[in-house]
Amino acid sequence: MSRTTDTALTQWPLVVVEVSALDPAVGARRIGDVLTAALERREPFAAVLTMPEGRPRKLAGAGERVRLIRTLQPGLRDRCAGLAFVVSAEAQQAHAKVIRAGAKLWGCPTTATHDPAAALAWARQQLAAPAPRTEEER
Repeated sequence: MSRTTDTALTQWPLVVVEVSALDPAVGARRIGDVLTAALERREPFAAVLTMPEGRPRKLAGAGERVRLIRTLQPGLRDRCAGLAFVVSAEAQQAHAKVIRAGAKLWGCPTTATHDPAAALAWARQQLAAPAPRTEEER
């Protein structure tokens, strides 16, 4: 586990990932690394992910991101109480279809907001809610 991954997990079970200043492809890899590390703990968690302001129009790396989500999805379904994405109102509008499909895409509850405090409050609320049973408990 890297030092940057360690810092994202310091508020466990609340995972906080800040990638707003990173290139979107680098940010996606960082999110993947942190979520993988969180899943390796095999404990319930929720995450707040602060995303880059602008997204490039080109789809470079889209296939890699899709593979990453498919890899993470079973673990997120079992362990993640929710993912809160902090994105600008413009980005929410531009990606409304993907945001609406968030829970199906990621395998856990999701929300998107421009307000970091609202994202943290939502994630904490998700953690406080009764957790669904995992595959191992069924």
